[in-house]
Amino acid sequence: MTIYGSIMPGAISIAQSSFLTDKLTERARFKLKVLDWHRDHGKNVSLTARHYGIGRITMHRWTKQLRDHGVIGLNEQSRRPKKTRVPTTSSNTVLRIVKLRKIYPAWSKYKIKVMLQRENITTSESTIGRVFLRRGLINKKVSLKRRKAALSPKARFPRGLSISEAGDMIQIDTKYIMLPGGGKYYQFTAIDVLTKKRVLRVSSSQSSRNGARFLEECILSFPFKIHRIQTDNGAPFMKEFDQLCREKDLPHYWTHPRSPQENTYVEISHGADEREFYQQGNISSILPTMQKRVREWEDIWNNVRPHQALGYLTPNQYFWKLKTSRLATKDVIILQT
Repeated sequence: MTIYGSIMPGAISIAQSSFLTDKLTERARFKLKVLDWHRDHGKNVSLTARHYGIGRITMHRWTKQLRDHGVIGLNEQSRRPKKTRVPTTSSNTVLRIVKLRKIYPAWSKYKIKVMLQRENITTSESTIGRVFLRRGLINKKVSLKRRKAALSPKARFPRGLSISEAGDMIQIDTKYIMLPGGGKYYQFTAIDVLTKKRVLRVSSSQSSRNGARFLEECILSFPFKIHRIQTDNGAPFMKEFDQLCREKDLPHYWTHPRSPQENTYVEISHGADEREFYQQGNISSILPTMQKRVREWEDIWNNVRPHQALGYLTPNQYFWKLKTSRLATKDVIILQT
């Protein structure tokens, strides 16, 4: 049945409410639900606040928003200050900062400040940084990486660290094994700084999981307790490797970026591997064969090869000598950063 020329009482209000409800955010819909419950229970603020676990002041604020602005007033309002700070840096200074940054895109705000001082332009590092940010002159990827590094600084071994016992410092690193045809294997190496005793393994990848597995093998293979570990910043020593160090309560020291001289002992041993092992025709593309050969080389290194740094003893001979006599002062190693 169709009736022309009349409108059902309240139809306009219902249509408007429906239209406005569609514009509400999820949070505003929740506020409306709370206020409906509040109205249906005698407008008891305390009861409603307890029921929904919210504050009474919050209830009063929502009620006022609904009364003053209607349903749309329950939507979240911008929290932007009504009066914002206006940059006071002169336009000439800003233009000079931008120009210097474009000429030297890798230079920090501290270097740019020095350049400005040479031109008798005085400003702070913070101001220069804000100009970088406003003009889009900051590499977000690099900035995020530096922020993470600043929030979670990596431990470096203390200057003048004394190494007087086996296990005081184990340096760990990986070496690329270049295969015929362009393939690649990875030699995991752990060397005790004092005795020069090593553990060697070969893997087809240098993931942190393989790094953690290698650390487990080192703990089982070395005939002494490991007290500290030092690595570079490579992928094998991140995530699972570093997590295992924490679980084992092993201090994990990192070298500074691009500083192989801080991992001297393992780097020198890799040079010996190249000259005395790989260049002598011991590379195989078959992984099990390569693993077997490296284990044999580990045995030669620890039990057969005389080491000049150990008075031409083998690492195992030197280790057993330490167990039966005191270490001469001249043999104590002092690590310098």
